[in-house]
Parts: sequence; C-alpha cells; structure tokens
Amino acid sequence: MINEFVIYLRCVRGYSENTIRAYSADLQSYARWARENKEGARWSTTTREDIDKYLEHCKQLRLSASTTNRQLAAISGLYRFMQRNGLDVDNPCKYESRKKQVQSLPATINPKQLCKAYERAHGIGKVMLGLLITTGIRIQELLDLTYEDIDFENATLRIMGKGSKERIVSTEPEALKTLHGLVIDLKASGRIFYMSQRKARSMIYDMLQPYCKGAALNPHAIRHTFATELAKAGESTTTIAKMLGHSHIETSQKYINMAEIPTTHKGISLTQITTT
Repeated sequence: MINEFVIYLRCVRGYSENTIRAYSADLQSYARWARENKEGARWSTTTREDIDKYLEHCKQLRLSASTTNRQLAAISGLYRFMQRNGLDVDNPCKYESRKKQVQSLPATINPKQLCKAYERAHGIGKVMLGLLITTGIRIQELLDLTYEDIDFENATLRIMGKGSKERIVSTEPEALKTLHGLVIDLKASGRIFYMSQRKARSMIYDMLQPYCKGAALNPHAIRHTFATELAKAGESTTTIAKMLGHSHIETSQKYINMAEIPTTHKGISLTQITTT
C-alpha cells in the first residue's frame, strides 16, 4: 500500500522527492512499530488508540514537533488515499491534534558572503550558484531546467515548481551569458545540469563553506536570503509568494517578519552579485 501511495504522491500530486522520501520513511517507521507492538497489525485495523501509543513512542524518542506532525500527515494522507480508492477504512488521524511547534526563523546568508562565494566559484558550479542567488529557485527546480526553459533575450527562466505549478522568474543577463557558453551545443530536450540533488547540494555546500557557518551552510539558505532581501526591498507577501512558488501565502510572511529584524550589516542587492 505504501508503494502505491508513493506513486500517487509522485505522479498525481507532484510532491517533491524530498517529501516523498520523508513520507515513505515515516510510514515504514510506523509500520515497523505496529508489527512489533500489535498482534496482527494491519492498516485496516489501526485505531486512534494505536496512533496515540505511537505518538507516545515518538515522544520517548524525543522527536521534534515538526517531525511528529509530518508523520501524522503521512499516515493521515495514506488513509485518505485508501478511502479515495474505495477501501472501507476509517482515518485514525482524522481528529488527532498536531503538536505545537516552536517557530524558528529560516537561516540566511550575509549577501556580502554570497558575493565572495560567487566571485571565487568557477565553471558549472558558478553558473548554478549565480542562478540560485538571483532567482531564489529550489535546487531541484534548478536541476530540472532544460534549454527550452531559458529565455536568453529576456533573461527569464520557466520554472516547474511543486505540484507542477509553472512560473516565470527573472535572473541576471550575465549569469545567462555564462550559461549560454556552457550549453550552446546542448540538445533542446536535455536537462542542463545532469546530476543528482545530493551531488548538487554537495557542490554548493563546498562553495559556501569558506564563507558561511552553522545553519547558513545549508544550500537552501540561499533561497531564504533571496526572499528576505525581497522583503527588505519592500515587496509584498503576495509578490514574494508568487516569485518563490509558495502554495500558501503564510509561508512567505516569515520573510516579511525577518525583514523587520535589525541586522548587523547593511546588506547588498542580490541582483548586483552576478554583475560584480
């Protein structure tokens, strides 16, 4: 049943591979616990009491509230999937309350440090870093780019985001100039950056490592930085949500909140980085 649900998430719902892997691992984790703690455990016989006991197990493992909530979402999603497919099952998570989470602000990178990282980068890595900095796109969205997705004349990219939602984002002509030189002979149907997300993240991590510390070393912090700089420039929550491809405007509001927090540096416009 888990495999069928995974196929549904990937092919119908268009979930990201990261989310799919997390949901699959969560469901496998619950299934193992159920087999060890309930005789004749089956998805069709799971009760609200079973879920409560599993949550207590998660508490003993000191799992974070966000991880526990994701596990509840995965289990509940599986039951909704089974119901849509005509199976006569009750959703044991239907009335289960989500755990309160401590709202933490996303990590960002000092734009001057990003500038240094970009200036020292070279080759395909520099192209990737430049596009991430100037567009705020997700790493997987970057890796999915094809030659046909790029409008060199208008310096824009066509991005297919989560849930197969398409959007157009602007970048710097200088970044595309370098890119054009690297992919001039690429067939129109091919992906430009032919590598796994793990390899791409590792490459970006290595470029950031000399200039960043702690949470800012996460390559996804580039996206957070881009969004925060938009907020500092006065862009609305709606505009930020549209540019980043957020499904829920609440996701974008945190950047507005961050923009109101005093910083120890004046910052620079991200759009200046690739033209330095």
